Amino acid sequence: MQQIFRQLTCVQFHTCISMCKSKSMVFVYVSPIFRNCRISLFQLRKLCSSLTMAQSQPQLFVKSLETDDHIYMSFMYKPDQLDTYRAFSLQRKKAETLHATLGRISANISKAVEKGMKRKKKTSGASNSISCCTELTIKLFANANGPLRNMTEIDENTLNIDAWKDGYILSIGDVVFNVQVNTPTVKTLKLPTNIMAGFPLYPRCEAEFSHFLDFKFFWFLQEKSSKSKTKPLFNDDSQSNVGISLSGKTKELLDMCYSLGILNESWRLIDCGWCTLPSNSAIGYNLALACIPINEERTGMPLVAESPNPVSAGPGLCPFEERHLSTIKMTTPGYFRVVSYNILADLYANSDFTREHLFPYCPAYALDIDYRKQLFLKEIMGYNADVICLQEVDKKVFEFDLLPCLKQCKFEGVFSSKSGQVAEGEALFFRKSKFR
Repeated sequence: MQQIFRQLTCVQFHTCISMCKSKSMVFVYVSPIFRNCRISLFQLRKLCSSLTMAQSQPQLFVKSLETDDHIYMSFMYKPDQLDTYRAFSLQRKKAETLHATLGRISANISKAVEKGMKRKKKTSGASNSISCCTELTIKLFANANGPLRNMTEIDENTLNIDAWKDGYILSIGDVVFNVQVNTPTVKTLKLPTNIMAGFPLYPRCEAEFSHFLDFKFFWFLQEKSSKSKTKPLFNDDSQSNVGISLSGKTKELLDMCYSLGILNESWRLIDCGWCTLPSNSAIGYNLALACIPINEERTGMPLVAESPNPVSAGPGLCPFEERHLSTIKMTTPGYFRVVSYNILADLYANSDFTREHLFPYCPAYALDIDYRKQLFLKEIMGYNADVICLQEVDKKVFEFDLLPCLKQCKFEGVFSSKSGQVAEGEALFFRKSKFR
């Protein structure tokens, strides 16, 4: 424990972490000041290393679907020859033997060690020869209580389709992994190409074995200079959405730190949650989002997305912001407010005909769905309506933008495509507290 707190002091991790062990789980409490902590990714990796002994058993994630002839594996592992953890991913046929798959895992680790040693030699300028990776002993066991010697080793002639079971144990040298099959998975995590200050920001997220709104999201800002150290990056209203503290299993914090290893600059944690609201102070800075897939007690492999462009200024005062002055308050009991809006389906806006003939006066960026959806979402939500009727709604915009955003505001919604075939249609949302 003392080693952990020495490491926290070393990286200026100005937060109070209290840890209490309960069986094999360790819980971490992080005070709100963690939101404004500036930590380089190198320091985060050092923090992860110091906390490794406190975390629960390392995980190896396996995805296996009945409709797919392959299994997909991913895990984090730190070879003895390297200083940091590496991510390993494999795609193997279900009809392949366990022997062949374990051999491929060993070969991939050896390649990672060889590349890492070459990079270390090039950086340090050492003239000594690169030490070869010692052959690893990799075995798969059926889960049982007690040490590995009391477990049943799986025959290496077993096919993958029968070998990889939930709760089995994989040993790579002295490191023991808990096999997790079909855990919550992040299939897609993308940030929009256009991010504007003062407008809602959220990712395009697709999930497997869970719903992405159940996942945990952490927002980071890439610092360029010391000028930003005293600037609040989020408005007071959005700060209140962060909550009192960040808490959870140590493994969740570790997985987030590991996943951030793909970033090569200094990042600062600024917010958490699926949706956030950048302020003008964030203009000119890039953002990153770490997503930890979780479903009840199961946690999957995290994923990080970086914004393709920095935060830009908004279009200034929008006409709808004046209309919002008339709908500041929610309706009283016995009354309800209805909003109807044609949002122009991207199916029709994103074409040469539209740009050249229907809206020749409109610049191309203003027709882009990444730009327009920030405006119509802010406008629609600002009316504090109880019933929302939308026309020309793209099916994907309904699934990944409108429905998740409005669910955060306690709405439920339904979508109906035109003639049951066109990829756009009408959407109806209603506030659940008003209608049951």
